[in-house]
Amino acid sequence: MTVLGLSRFQFAMTTIFHFFFVPMTIGLSLAVAVMETMFVV
Repeated sequence: MTVLGLSRFQFAMTTIFHFFFVPMTIGLSLAVAVMETMFVV
């Protein structure tokens, strides 16, 4: 594998990580905030 291939692989892994985990953490924090509010009320 060349340096270019490894660079593309690293970029692909970073992109996939951000595509899945960033929206998931935003959604989970929103869900936890809603559940906590419902519990307190």
